[in-house]
Amino acid sequence: MNIQFPSGSGIQGFVYWLLSQIMGWGWLSYAIAIIFFTLFIKLILSPLDFFNRLLTRRTQIKQQALAGEVKDLEKIYGNDPLTFTRARQALYQKNGVGGMGSSLIALVSVIVTMVVFFQVMGALNNISNYNIRIQYQELQGVYQEYVADKDAANLTDEQKTELSNLLNAKYNDVKITGGWIKNLWQPDNPLMKPIKSVNDYNKSQPNDYKLTTDEQVAEYNAIYDYIDVKNQPNGFFILAILSALTVFGSLKINALMAKRNAPKKVEEKKPEQIITYSLRDAKQQGAEQEKPMVDPAQMTNIMMWVMPLLYVYFATLQTSAFAIYMIASSAVSTLLSVGFGFLIDLILRHVKTPEIKKEFDATVINPHTKYFKGGKK
Repeated sequence: MNIQFPSGSGIQGFVYWLLSQIMGWGWLSYAIAIIFFTLFIKLILSPLDFFNRLLTRRTQIKQQALAGEVKDLEKIYGNDPLTFTRARQALYQKNGVGGMGSSLIALVSVIVTMVVFFQVMGALNNISNYNIRIQYQELQGVYQEYVADKDAANLTDEQKTELSNLLNAKYNDVKITGGWIKNLWQPDNPLMKPIKSVNDYNKSQPNDYKLTTDEQVAEYNAIYDYIDVKNQPNGFFILAILSALTVFGSLKINALMAKRNAPKKVEEKKPEQIITYSLRDAKQQGAEQEKPMVDPAQMTNIMMWVMPLLYVYFATLQTSAFAIYMIASSAVSTLLSVGFGFLIDLILRHVKTPEIKKEFDATVINPHTKYFKGGKK
């Protein structure tokens, strides 16, 4: 398969090298090679993802063990969200819940995932633009060789037919297709053509390769006027639809797994006698639970609709090769999520319920409080 790769460094350089190695297997089409490439990328990032999920589950287990204590704090400080937050944080810190460690791992995981996403998008676009230029240069060679001793502007019908056959044969030899997609270097979009216009071609190329003179523009148009698929649609939004469905399914499965592992609600019980040293504390006993400012379930539902729309946006404007990467990435992420879930369950199956440490520094809540449930000065 006649695919060439530009030179580069960093993540994009690694993308070029890895894809070239996979294409070297010989029996793979470019679309299948992208799927294998996606699998390799996910496996490279999987230890960080697994570690993040493991820490999250361990945190959830500790939160479940402390749910009763948190419920008691809500009854005392429910009408004062700031005080309740301080009390809960003090309880969590005493029992090793949360903290900068797990948050930092989660943040790093998100940043690395986003960096890789956009770097791969840039790399696949560069590969596409590079091969579009190589393809044109090969067609240009056939065209210039044929018209070298002829009047290019006044070819006979027989000469035009002969030149058309030569150019279409070369185009069929160098083109990269995928199923219904006539050109993988272009988006799977019925509004896009398999052949770029001169303006679009120039936008995708470095300055040294832009077609700037009237003669160059005329030659480009003359060459591609002979190509049979020039005016046909390049695709039908199929990859865009598949990318939206796969990312929606991935988010849905992750949401179901998170719901299954989330700390269970504590049943209501009669509060114990609480010693308070201020009228404010006395009024707050038995207060209703304060609702969080940001509902995680609502945020998950929003992401479940926003992310598919973003994937549709990328799939309809970026190269079809990148749309294939997005679909494969979502599918592999789903499989890894399920696999990691079962593996973490297996690891934590025999973990004992952590011992609850109730005594912590109460002055973080009220410097004037000597005693209250769960803490001592």
